Amino acid sequence: MKKTLRNIFIVSALSPLLIQCASQDEVQRLQYQLHVVNKKLEDMKSTTVGDIQKRQAASSNQLDQLDREILNLKGQLEETNHLNRRLKEQNKELETNISVVAKEEAARREEALLKIQDEQRLKEERIAELNAKLKAQQESLQAIQQARVRDAERRAQDARLKADAARAKALAASKSVGTSSRGIIHISAENFKQVFATTSANTPATVVPVTAKSVKAEPQTQIQQTTSADSKPAPAPTASSSQSPLAKAEQLFNNKDYRNAYSAFESIATTNPTGDVGISAGYMMGECLFEQKEYDKAILQYQKIISQNGTHAKAASATYRQAMAFEQLADNETARMIYKKILNHYGSSPEAAKAKEKLGNM
Repeated sequence: MKKTLRNIFIVSALSPLLIQCASQDEVQRLQYQLHVVNKKLEDMKSTTVGDIQKRQAASSNQLDQLDREILNLKGQLEETNHLNRRLKEQNKELETNISVVAKEEAARREEALLKIQDEQRLKEERIAELNAKLKAQQESLQAIQQARVRDAERRAQDARLKADAARAKALAASKSVGTSSRGIIHISAENFKQVFATTSANTPATVVPVTAKSVKAEPQTQIQQTTSADSKPAPAPTASSSQSPLAKAEQLFNNKDYRNAYSAFESIATTNPTGDVGISAGYMMGECLFEQKEYDKAILQYQKIISQNGTHAKAASATYRQAMAFEQLADNETARMIYKKILNHYGSSPEAAKAKEKLGNM
């Protein structure tokens, strides 16, 4: 198109020269060509203007559509900004709530930790107190044992002195019978002699018929019968003498003679501290104390069984009875801990079922 315009411009500029130089035919031919060119220019102008207008209309439509899309995007952007502001406000509110909850939770944990520490301290003090009582009880037990040993030694010495005195008295009596004329015995074969054997101050003398042969055969025995006025006859054996020491102690316990039963069990436990009989006797010592409502001492006695014989069958029973003693002392928290200990350490024992039932009722 640019070339055509340039050609027309050149032809227009040179047309005067061509008119002067060219002939009439050439002029007509040139006019015809100019007419054709003008027509083409008009056609091109109308076509170009139409295309331009169409393009302008299309561009206007596109601009309108772009404006609408821009407006739509602006609305979405404003809505997004509004949502962002709301989310920011909600985030701030959540952060505030989380901070408050975290602080409250931290305060509760701190309070629970302090409570646990206080309970632990109280329990440690309780354990220290029980250990002190156990130590005092052991020292008292040792002192009692030493006192009993000394008492036994004193009794043995007194018995030896009495035996020596009795022997000396018997020897003096035999000498007096041999040397004194008033002590000579004259017995015929046909006559009898009555010897009075004195057993005690409150018991009447026993009349014993003695022949001459018996006097000759056993003079020393007769003299001892007449001179041993201070000696006591041996007690007759009873049916209980065949029982074992543990059975006798259990019989005392069944008869509710708890003090004597405790002494009997203690003697057995001291004689055999590591055997089954000694462990059972030590456990029964705790039972005697429990029945006498001496719960503190019973707890200490049960603790000996638990600490020294933790794998023995009596350890579970001792632990259970120890918890019951704490219940009697109104220390339910410690009792609850011991019941849980039974479930953890002695879960297959019969005491575990009892401990579970106790926990359910506490």
